[in-house]
Amino acid sequence: MNQTEDSLVYQMISYLLQYPNQLLIEVLPELQNEIKTVNDQQIQNDLKKFLDKCADMPLESWVDHYIAHFDFGKTTNLYVTYLKLGEQRERGLELLKLKKFYESAGFDVTDKELPDYLPIILEFCANVSYEKSNELLQMHALAIQEIRGKLKESKSHYAYVFDVLVLQMEKNGISFIKKEVQKKKPIPVPPLNSDRESLMNSINWNIRLPKGGSRK
Repeated sequence: MNQTEDSLVYQMISYLLQYPNQLLIEVLPELQNEIKTVNDQQIQNDLKKFLDKCADMPLESWVDHYIAHFDFGKTTNLYVTYLKLGEQRERGLELLKLKKFYESAGFDVTDKELPDYLPIILEFCANVSYEKSNELLQMHALAIQEIRGKLKESKSHYAYVFDVLVLQMEKNGISFIKKEVQKKKPIPVPPLNSDRESLMNSINWNIRLPKGGSRK
């Protein structure tokens, strides 16, 4: 998939993850046509399943479903640093780092939404280089994977959208494997009941004793 198609997929997902409204319903046919331009058949199929499901839902039901999963579901809300840090002080530092990351790429984030909101992240990724988008998404890959898993458990049709996102990220070389911190191996300590004579004989004594004398 080329850069243009990467951008299209991220842009579409960003749009589909926003709060449902009448305008979104009206553009569903246009979105159905747009996904046909994507070469990856699996991405096409999953997006079509999602859009077909949305087209069959009354707007009120769609809104209720969205609120139940994203506004009030802590394990599936779209603020990716919240899953790990909640309201801890460290989250504020992560949000500040994210804002600076956006600014370094010339991307302005308004105060209307927090910078860890997934639709904003994907909007950014659709408009920057492959390397920049990968760098940002790799930071939050595990959180995205966790949201996907929870949506599958609850049988939400939004799982199709996250299937597409994870597939696109994998195609771009992003890893979902948690890195283990390697612990240093402790230095072995001889047991207390070791053979004292063997230990003493192994030491290279470099001390000269007087003839007939002893070391005091």
